[in-house]
Amino acid sequence: MQMVVPPDLEMFLCGYLRAVLGTKIEVDNREPSDFDGGTPYCVVRDDGGQKTGLTTFDRSVGISIYAGNRQSTLQAGELARRAFAALTSPTIAYEKGSPIAAVIDGGCNGPYRVTDQHDSSKCYMTVEYSVVGAIED
Repeated sequence: MQMVVPPDLEMFLCGYLRAVLGTKIEVDNREPSDFDGGTPYCVVRDDGGQKTGLTTFDRSVGISIYAGNRQSTLQAGELARRAFAALTSPTIAYEKGSPIAAVIDGGCNGPYRVTDQHDSSKCYMTVEYSVVGAIED
């Protein structure tokens, strides 16, 4: 039996953001258990969405950027704006291995500052995509 499986969008976006943001920040799909806010960090979270066609899905993604401290917001803001620009660029659909068919502009929000339990500056954003699933047996 063949079925269409939603793509691992977190894996793709983590690799993409590592390439875009470079060595200035660590990128993963969750905070490490010993995270203290002292290291610039980006967390990519796929919040899911609905199936929209035979092989397509809408996906909402939440991205958190931690950098600097609460009094020094410059680094977090700069990294967040750069990440947002890259994540919402229509050219993301043409990247090697990209499951993204389109950026859904109405679901792209931020980045904006939020408070966190760590003594770091945090910015949060959401991005929405139309993605193509993989056919598996």
